[in-house]
Amino acid sequence: MRTDPDAVESALDGARLAVFRHEPDWDRDPCGIAGDLQWIGCRYGVDGVHSRGLAALLDAVTDSDRGCLLGLFSPGGGAVRAGEFRLKGAGRDIHLSCDAMVEPGGGGRPRRITGTIQDISERRRFEGTLNDTLRSKQMLLAIIDACPISISVADAQQPDTPLIYVNRRFQGLTGYEPADILGRNCRVLQGPDTDPEAVAAIRRAVAAGDRIDTRILNYRKDGTPFVNGLLLAPIRGGDGAVTAYIGFQSDVTEDARREEAERQRQRIEVMGRMMGGVAHEINNLLQPITLLTQELSDRHADDADGPYLDMVLDCARKARRIIGDLLAFSRPGNRTAEPVAAGDLVAATLPLVGKAIGPGVVLDTRIDGGAAALTVRADRTAFAQVLLNLAGNAAAAMGGNGTITVALDLDRAVDPVNGTGPRHARITIADAGCGMDRAVLDRAFEPFFTTKPVGQGTGLGLSVAYGLIKDMGGDITLASTPGLGTVATVLLPVFDPPATA
Repeated sequence: MRTDPDAVESALDGARLAVFRHEPDWDRDPCGIAGDLQWIGCRYGVDGVHSRGLAALLDAVTDSDRGCLLGLFSPGGGAVRAGEFRLKGAGRDIHLSCDAMVEPGGGGRPRRITGTIQDISERRRFEGTLNDTLRSKQMLLAIIDACPISISVADAQQPDTPLIYVNRRFQGLTGYEPADILGRNCRVLQGPDTDPEAVAAIRRAVAAGDRIDTRILNYRKDGTPFVNGLLLAPIRGGDGAVTAYIGFQSDVTEDARREEAERQRQRIEVMGRMMGGVAHEINNLLQPITLLTQELSDRHADDADGPYLDMVLDCARKARRIIGDLLAFSRPGNRTAEPVAAGDLVAATLPLVGKAIGPGVVLDTRIDGGAAALTVRADRTAFAQVLLNLAGNAAAAMGGNGTITVALDLDRAVDPVNGTGPRHARITIADAGCGMDRAVLDRAFEPFFTTKPVGQGTGLGLSVAYGLIKDMGGDITLASTPGLGTVATVLLPVFDPPATA
């Protein structure tokens, strides 16, 4: 059976493949380009392959690849040779791959070279596209990894939706390295005070394949809590099914604290206005009761009714003191604040505190010299009332026995507006008492809220202290752990006298 040469030529041309045999004429050309070339198949747009031989192919090769082509036909080298070179095509290069078998001749020169040349342009373009895609993905991953927002990805197609990616900001935010967290569910960030309702809301959104934007109390690897501003969004495949979840996390602890402080301020302001009106009316009613009871007590001092009148008078005076607290709380603008050294302010109040806390409580005072020299603007009487209220609560929390530490130092937090610090003198009152849980701590500044037994507290001490400090332009916060005690922190802003012209 004979093969049709035209059919073979057509098949090779369609396959973008050429078969060649070249016998170099070393007498005419020391490079081996001259000689007899037999070429069957695709010509790749090269004119004169049959008439000019390899010279026509060499002229069509790009300048940078000529050495590769010459190497295939040069003396020396192995019996099997391969290489790639490009032809100058119309608009874009044609990539060719050559595989050749060399029959050695005299003097180490090839006597005959046979082989194939194949068009691999599409393969190289595909590889180039693939490399570009991989580079783009690597660039995208590098951008995500360097993003200042915490990003995590969880696989929704695996049981328990484990994390499969976290960027560097996530590591910085939570303290978890990829080796610690990948393959685990993000519930590892939850802790004892994480709100179950927030967890349930996230689970409902995940079950429904919905996006959720929420806040949740999470814990870093070292156990410190932070309020996590979490945006969780589903990633869907081509069929619409959820394949993964991407999470964006941010530490919004300070935002949450400021918002809660603002809500507290608004609640107290509303209650203050209400209490001010009520207190004023009750004070008007107590005025004649007190005066008339005093008059009757003086008249009946020596008879059997005297003790009863003294009891009524004592109750009326206690009621007036409570009314005085209410009025002090509801009328914050009637006090006179003046510049004073923070050290002098605290030192002047400590003797009063020492007498008020009782003999079983030791007062441990720690004053930093730099903070003592800071000038703050404060009402001395109001500040004394604040310190007395806080120290009184601390003594009560310890059952009248223990040590209260009063410290004055610099608040070294950076000012969020000007980027400078410190801008506050910090006074802390710490005890080792029973402490408060989160539910009590959240309500501690509410007027009339108290954990003391009936008749032992009005619930006004902390709320009055809060109002007085806020009126001075400062801030007051509480930190507490059940069984370990409470730390009350008072911040008074540094007084900057107005610039003179």
